Formats: sequence, C-alpha cells, structure tokens
Amino acid sequence: MKLKQIFKNEQILIILKYSSIKYIALGVVFLKGIICARVLGPELLGVLGNLLLILTYTSYSSLGILYSMNIEYVIYETKNDIKNAKKIISTSFTAILVLSILLILIGIGFKLIYHDELGTYLLLIFIIGVLEQFRVFYINYFRLINEFRKINYIEIINNILAFILIIMFIKNFKIYSVLFGMVVADFVVFFYGYFTSKKIQLKINLKMFKILIISGIPLLIYNLGYQLLTTIDRMVIIKFLGNTDLGYFTFAMQIVYGTLVFVTSILFLYYPKAIKSLNIDNNLNKIDIMKKTVNYTKLIETFGVALCLFGAILIQPFVDVVVPKYLISINVYRVLVFGVIATQVSYFANVFIVSNKKQIYLVYLQIVTIILAVILNFIFINLKMGLLGVCLATLITNIVYSIIQYIIYMYLLGIKKGYARNLSIIYLKFIIYMSSCLIVGLFNLNFIVYSLIIVFLTGTFYYHDIKLSIKNIASSKGF
Repeated sequence: MKLKQIFKNEQILIILKYSSIKYIALGVVFLKGIICARVLGPELLGVLGNLLLILTYTSYSSLGILYSMNIEYVIYETKNDIKNAKKIISTSFTAILVLSILLILIGIGFKLIYHDELGTYLLLIFIIGVLEQFRVFYINYFRLINEFRKINYIEIINNILAFILIIMFIKNFKIYSVLFGMVVADFVVFFYGYFTSKKIQLKINLKMFKILIISGIPLLIYNLGYQLLTTIDRMVIIKFLGNTDLGYFTFAMQIVYGTLVFVTSILFLYYPKAIKSLNIDNNLNKIDIMKKTVNYTKLIETFGVALCLFGAILIQPFVDVVVPKYLISINVYRVLVFGVIATQVSYFANVFIVSNKKQIYLVYLQIVTIILAVILNFIFINLKMGLLGVCLATLITNIVYSIIQYIIYMYLLGIKKGYARNLSIIYLKFIIYMSSCLIVGLFNLNFIVYSLIIVFLTGTFYYHDIKLSIKNIASSKGF
C-alpha cells in the first residue's frame, strides 16, 4: 500500500524518472570508465584524471554567471516578473558565448606553446570546456522551466555518443579517443539544446549583466574555493604518490558518485524549490525554515547511508570480477563515500546561505578548511599512510567543513542557543555509524562476515529512520 502511495507522489515520480535516466547515463559513464581503466591502465588513467581536473577549472571562466542565473531567475519568477526572468536567460547565454571566444584563444595559445601531445590535449580540453559550459547552461535552463525530460535527453546523448566513439577508437588512440568523443558529444548536445529551447535572444541587458556579475563573482569565488578544497587530495597524490595511485583514487571516486546518484538527483531537482523555500525574504518564519532543513537533511542522510550500505558491500565482488587490478580502490571507496555523504548532509544549510547571498562566510570557511586539509595530508603522508592517509584527510576535512557550515547556517538564521543539541541531532549518529564501519574495515574480514556486520550496523542505527522516511514519502511529506 505504501509503495502505491509513493508512486502516486508526483514529485517522487519526477525524481524517479530523472534518477532512472541518470542511472542509465551513469551506467554508460561507468562502463566507459571501466574500459578506460582496463585499456589505459593506472598511469594513463591518472594522466586523463589530470586533464579532466584542468577541464573542471575551465568552468570558472563564466565569471559565475551560470551560478547566479539559477538564483536571479528564481527571484524574478517568484515575483512573477517573467520579463526580467527572460532577460536573465538571454543575457546569461550571450555573455557565455562572448567568454567562450576568450577560452578558445587561450587553448590555441597553449597549443602554440606546447608542440607535443600536451599542447593538443590542452587545446581539446579548452574546446570541451566551452561546450561543457553550454551543456550546463541548457541543463540549468531546462531545470528552471521544469522541462526535465529534455535534461534526460541531454544526459543520454552526451554519455552514449561519447561512449560509442570511445569504444571504437580507444584501443588505437588512447586518451585522444576520450577527448574527441567528448568534443563530438558536446557539439551534438549544444545543437539539441539550441533547437529545442524557447527562442533565446542574443542580447546583453547591461542591468541584468551587472546583477549577474555582482551575484556571480562571490558564487564563483565560493565554488572555486570549494573545487580547490575538493582537489587538494589529488594534488597531494600527484606530488607524493604518483599517477598510479591517482588512478586508484579516480576509480574509487567514480564508484562513490555512482553509488550516490539517486541522492544527487534529488538535490539537483530540488535546488530551485530549495532556493525559494529557504530564502528569508520569501519565508519569514525562521522556525519553519529550521524544521524544513532538519527534515530534508535527515532524508538525505538516510538515503545516503542506505546507498552506502549497498556500495560498501557490492564493490568488493564487482572489483574482484571486473577490474581486479583496482583492488586497492575498495578500501579507498569505503572511506571516501562517507566524506561525500557528510557534504550532502549540510546541503540545505548551504542552500540557505547561498540563497540569502551570504556565501562570503563560506569563502572564509574554505580558507580555514583548505589549510586544515593541507596540514592533515602532510601529517598522514609523513606517517607513511599512503593513499588511505590522503583519503582519511579528505574525510576529516569534509566532516569539519560540513559541521561548520551548519553552524554558519544557524548563526545566519538567528538561532541564539541550542547549537550543540542541533548539531548532535544532525551529525552524532552519522559520525558514530561511520566510525564503526571504518573500524570494521580495518580488520580485513572476509566478504560474508564484513557484509553481515555492515548490515547489522546499518539496521541498528538507521532502521527507524529508513522506516520513517518511507512513511513520510508515502504521505507526500517527504519532499
């Protein structure tokens, strides 16, 4: 009966449809990752990881416009000011087009400087960077206007086409096949978005451009800082451990994000609604905001833990059978997955801070946690803990970042007391559960014994939460 009620929840149906497509796309990405891992090997996979890291940083050439577009459009839409909402979209698109020309010129410059393979790699990365910005633009645009099916098509086109091209050419062209596959797929996505979207004028409204930049630059700094924070581990691995360990780490992170794709789908789809409901200007009831944040946070934590249970158990037989050369990645995964869940636990606190344009507090937090991450990595590397030491440093940093972010949220919300109690409600059980699972992993138990213990721990800590979450979703209170 509850299952039928869940499937009658329209928002749940949207999430299930989107996440199902996301899982299909992710399955293709995962197969692509497996093929790359098997054909390229740990060393070349590490090189590819470095190139993709550079690609990640090219996304910040948009000056934060893609970030501020989401917030400013929602603000105007909430006020029923559709005219200015459309101006936000057209100004964002045109500005990205102009900035993309500069990005291409930088790529050409690297090709002129480096005449070997590196120059070609970098030129392709910058071309992909341009196309990826338009892909993100169209995904955000379709999300804002609630056309989720088109987002699904973009995901499928982008991943399946790239996958086909990669498996056709990777044996002979190695890394080139991956990069060319991404270029072709992104071009197809661009034309799909262009021809299926409503008419977007190529025009920059100076007033809207100013609003986008004023709002976008702080968001850019925040996201750049967060990206730096989340890539310190890779930088340390490159510096002290080498490309082989980077390959193990990259593979483990791919499995982590694959495990939690359902949770990330929820957070992605809910983002515009969360901006509206957690903005103080739209909701003056602080107690209501606090209750919403706690309820949604517990749901995300419960989903994350449930998925983590399956991932922590199934990764071992999967790696043993499919990619035995990545056995080291098993324990790496079991540490990293908890760090990602910890960041998701503070997601709605983060949305509250950003939607109320107080992200400067997060920039300060990032500076502190970046320093902490560097110190922890230095300590664990000197203790000869190797790759697991880097993962442990990442885990601790993510937990500290998440907790302090929640404290900032409570401070900005005007909570005067009860900080320790509120933090214990959100984090205490998760930290105890996480610590128990990690300790169990230290004993190198056989697969059956480890699986039974993890299932027992999950049931002990989260059976009530899982049951309550299902009940709330079935009664349409979950989302």
